[in-house]
Amino acid sequence: MNEQNSAAKYLDSWQFTTQTGSSLKVAKTDTEIVRYYESGESLIRLRGGDLYKSLGGKEISRNGTGNTSVALKLDLGVLKLKQSKYLFASYCKVADPLKPWLALWAVNSPIIAGKRISPKSHPADGLLDIIEFSMTLREFQKAYKRFKSGDHIPHPDIKTSKKSEYRINLNKKQRIVVDGKTVAYAKDLSIELIPHAIAVVLL
Repeated sequence: MNEQNSAAKYLDSWQFTTQTGSSLKVAKTDTEIVRYYESGESLIRLRGGDLYKSLGGKEISRNGTGNTSVALKLDLGVLKLKQSKYLFASYCKVADPLKPWLALWAVNSPIIAGKRISPKSHPADGLLDIIEFSMTLREFQKAYKRFKSGDHIPHPDIKTSKKSEYRINLNKKQRIVVDGKTVAYAKDLSIELIPHAIAVVLL
């Protein structure tokens, strides 16, 4: 199955109606989504974070009828290093510590910290959006001004692709950030996706 067909399959089944009770855990950040997934939760409520904003947040009503609600299945990313692995809900960033504008992003959320780094990303299509920045500092500064609207793409020095898995082998260690937290410095890593890992009901 090619990536386009794979995405269509996942997007056809990412919404469902469910009974929701007060016992459901509530995530207020992307990090908490991961934490609840790792603790075994399959359905939670979502009230904050980048994915919450990408999904429409308070501006979008996801209520069903009666005692039911509309739930959304979300993908999660997995960063694998030699001795460890880290899950992420929104993004993984690999950047040169001395030149942070030279970076690769594996993105699951269109909105990151109020910016549309990858405006065509969808958190339930079974694919990560890979965004590679290889521009000068001056060009990056120009592009950065357009991040909020997402108009920095297309750009000749920004390469985009969609992957379910991605391997990176670099000449020197790079800073690795997942969902806003620096987790390691490494030069060999792989990134994978867990399709429809957890479902959320927006609050």
